[in-house]
Amino acid sequence: MTERIVISGLGLLSPNGVDKDAFRDGLRAGKSGIRRISKLDVSLLQTKVAGFIDDAALEPLFPDKQSLKRLDRTGVFSLIAAQRAAADARIPEGDDSHFKKGVVLGTACGPSAAIEEAYGRFFAEKASYYPPTQVPKTQTHSAACEVSARLGLRKITQTVCAGSASSLAALIMARSYILSGAADIVFVGGVDCPLQQHYYRLWDARRVLTREFNDEPERASRPFADRRSGFVLSEGCGFVVLEREGSALERNADVYAEVLGAGQTFSGSDETAARIEAQALCMDEAIADAQIPKDAVDHVQAHASGSPLGDLIETAAIKQSFRSQAGDIPVSAIKSMLGHTLGASGVLALIAALLGMRNGFIPPTINLEDPDPRCDLDLVRNTVREQPFQTALINTFGASGTNVSVVVSCKNVRGGRVG
Repeated sequence: MTERIVISGLGLLSPNGVDKDAFRDGLRAGKSGIRRISKLDVSLLQTKVAGFIDDAALEPLFPDKQSLKRLDRTGVFSLIAAQRAAADARIPEGDDSHFKKGVVLGTACGPSAAIEEAYGRFFAEKASYYPPTQVPKTQTHSAACEVSARLGLRKITQTVCAGSASSLAALIMARSYILSGAADIVFVGGVDCPLQQHYYRLWDARRVLTREFNDEPERASRPFADRRSGFVLSEGCGFVVLEREGSALERNADVYAEVLGAGQTFSGSDETAARIEAQALCMDEAIADAQIPKDAVDHVQAHASGSPLGDLIETAAIKQSFRSQAGDIPVSAIKSMLGHTLGASGVLALIAALLGMRNGFIPPTINLEDPDPRCDLDLVRNTVREQPFQTALINTFGASGTNVSVVVSCKNVRGGRVG
C-alpha cells in the first residue's frame, strides 16, 4: 500500500489576512480584503479597486532590509510564506538532514514589479546604468530559487506557469516527485503580485475586471451573484508542505490532510460546451484518482471569480460531474473576499479548505444577496456555515483553458490539532 502524501504545514500572505490565524478569522467572518487602490495612479483606470497588502504591514514580517530591496515583491512574499510553512510543519530552521527536499512554485505573471521597473528604466528613463541585481530579479524562477537558498532545499527547485491553475499544477508535480521517490519533502506554493502601474492598465484594458463598486470596494468581488461584471485583481501568496505521512509524524508535525487525488485537463477551445466538458472531466479525474465515491465530497472550493460567463460554466461543470448530487454539496468562492490572486489562487483556496476542515466551518461567498438563479448550487451565502467536513474538492480553472482539481481529506490522517 502506498504511503499517504499529506500536508503538514502552511503559510500565506493574503489581502484579508497576513498570517494563518488572521486568514482563518477573516474567512470565518466573511471579511473582504478589497480596497480602493492607493499605490497606483487610478485616474486613467476604469477599475480602481484591488486586493493588496500594505507595505507598512509587510516590512515587519521581513526584517532583512537588504534582501527587501534586492528581491522582487514575489520573492519577498514567497520567502515569508515558505518560512512560515516550514515553522508550521516543525521543520527546524537550517535543517539539512534531508537532501531530498525541494520547492515547486506556481506563478502566472512572475516578477512583474521587477520587469516593469527594468523596462521603465529602458524606455521611460533612457537609463545608461542598470544594477547588476536586475537580471536575476527579473527571472521567472527567482522566487523559487530564493526559497530554496534560504531554506536549504537541495533537490528540486522548479517554477510552474499555468495561469490561474499554476499553484495546484505545482502541487500535482510535487506529489509525483514524492510518489516516485525523487523527493521526500516539497514546499508547494503560488505567488503573484500584479499591481504595477502599467501592468494593471493592461488588465484594465482587457475589460475582464469589474468596473462597478469603485466607491464600495468591499462589494466589488461578486462570484455567482446576479449583478457581477468581472473579477477584482489581487496579490497574494501561499505555501504548503507536502510529504509522506510517516516523515511528518517522525517530527510530530500536525498533519492537516491527505492529498487524495488530482485531475488536470485543457479546454482547447473557447466554446462554452468544450469548457464545461473539460472542467467536468477535470473534477471526475480528481475524484477517480482519489478512489472515493462522489458522495464522499463534503465541500467544493470553487474557482468562481465573478466572471459573468466563467461562473456559469463552472456551475454547469459541477452539475455535469456530480449530477443529482450537485445540489447537496456546499460550494464556496473565497475570491469574493480576496479577489483573484492569479497563480496563488489555487493554493489559497486549498489553505482555506484545510483551515475550514480543521476548525469545522465552511467559508462564505460574500456579496451574494441576489444569487444568479442559473448558479443553482448549494452556495454558502454571505455568512459562515458552522459545519464540520472531512473531504474537499478545490478547483482552479484558468481563462486560457488550463484546469486543475485537487481532492484533500482529513478522514484517515493521524495527528492534527484545532488552529
